[in-house]
Amino acid sequence: STVAAFTTIRGPGRAMLALVPDVVLAAPPSREDGIDEDSEDQLRRFGANLIQRAGVLLRLPQLSVASASGLFQRFYFRKSFAEFEVRALAMASLTLASKLLEHPRKVVDVIQVFYKLKMRETQEQDGSASFAGMPTPLLDPTKKEFHDVKKELLSAERNILRELGFEVHLLLDHPHRYAIEYIEHLQRPAELTQKVWNYLNDALQTSLCCAHQPRNIAGASLVLASKELGVNLPSKPPWWETFGVQIKDAELIASEMEELYQKKPPEYIEIPRRKREVFEPMTPFPSPPTGPGKSPSEEDDHVDGETSLARQDSNIDLEGLEEAMAQSVAALAAKEGNPQRERPGEDKKEQMVESKLTQ
Repeated sequence: STVAAFTTIRGPGRAMLALVPDVVLAAPPSREDGIDEDSEDQLRRFGANLIQRAGVLLRLPQLSVASASGLFQRFYFRKSFAEFEVRALAMASLTLASKLLEHPRKVVDVIQVFYKLKMRETQEQDGSASFAGMPTPLLDPTKKEFHDVKKELLSAERNILRELGFEVHLLLDHPHRYAIEYIEHLQRPAELTQKVWNYLNDALQTSLCCAHQPRNIAGASLVLASKELGVNLPSKPPWWETFGVQIKDAELIASEMEELYQKKPPEYIEIPRRKREVFEPMTPFPSPPTGPGKSPSEEDDHVDGETSLARQDSNIDLEGLEEAMAQSVAALAAKEGNPQRERPGEDKKEQMVESKLTQ
């Protein structure tokens, strides 16, 4: 099953983040399509970098960007890069994350931002940027290309929810939150805070969030930042014991993060697309349906016989997503004995986290 693809680890007094099993980490689905490790690594870094840049242009909080990157990285341990184009998946991840953290952005705005970023990558025959020194064009909402991009985004968004079991809110625990707790407790200089943020944001380009607990990733960024700045951390008692960080895991993560800076900037790689699996309906039609069938995306984009390409899509109903997520959150709260909050923004700690995050 979908949920069985991830394992949930529980620690003393709290549930810990679901991680991708080692066997899946070692052999992701893209290997079956002949995509080697280096190509997949470059595509992962390219997509995450795209999400970061688009998040800045869309003025999203860094926690929304981190959530989108986490969804993006995890999805490609369920599906291959040959099935879902990296730009479309990046768009869908950022769109979904903005809704989950209650900073929704219109689909039309997301499409235009990603299109502008794509146009900035285009080059002339001499290698110069095609739109250097001039405005980057927008995509005409009345054209078929816009409709196709939107359809692919909506399809990718549904597939993220399907593959991650409609419980994506359980994956939105980020090392940024823990890093704030560590630094506030240690009362170290502001320069250390900025360095830690830089390392955490760069780590979004990797799949570390799929293999390690966010508490340990935050600890690794603290190790690297303090080492670079020559800042001493408490040893009596050891700071990692105070914060519940597994120091061996944090040191392993730190070495993997350092390897990131030895690599060249990621570039887009064209991957031959293969046809995705078509899911048959669980309940057959009692009689043949009349008229041609439509996909969910086609139904969303068609109103009274005309395409509504310029429609405002901030509140797209993805097959009862809001109701399904509300039930899931309520069930989780009842199971753990925690009162359910109506809005994440009402939590003072979360407000403090978002206010202190820098791009």
